[in-house]
Amino acid sequence: MEDIKKLLVYFRNALAFSYSWLVLCTVAVSLIGGNGEVTVLFLLKLLALCAWGSLSFVFAFFTRFMSRKGFVADLTVFFILFIPAEVLMFYLMGIFEGVGTPAMWIMLAVIVVVFYAASILIDVLVMRKCSRKYTEKLMEYNAKKNVERK
Repeated sequence: MEDIKKLLVYFRNALAFSYSWLVLCTVAVSLIGGNGEVTVLFLLKLLALCAWGSLSFVFAFFTRFMSRKGFVADLTVFFILFIPAEVLMFYLMGIFEGVGTPAMWIMLAVIVVVFYAASILIDVLVMRKCSRKYTEKLMEYNAKKNVERK
């Protein structure tokens, strides 16, 4: 039961963070673009997009099912779950009208590829180095602790 509570807390936090930032960005773009108007329906669609993204995020990164797969697998599952819903919501929000322009599709693809590549680079260059350092420190601590016991 505690696992479900933790997952719900992660979901709530992810939803609150993503929705608040997207609402702020939407309002800023709307004001800069001269529209100055954001409809309740658009905000509800944005909430649905954030809810699905949060569910995908929690499933990919925090469930026991995915816990031993590794970061790249988690990230891949997240993108596989989220991108189709994102494209669908872009159509429902009116961001992609008709079939969407090639420029919009290219922009979406570039954003996805850049974020995916950046995440993998961060994992490979930064996080693995940190994990090796933490493992070494833990091994030193355990060795020192074992010597003290004897």
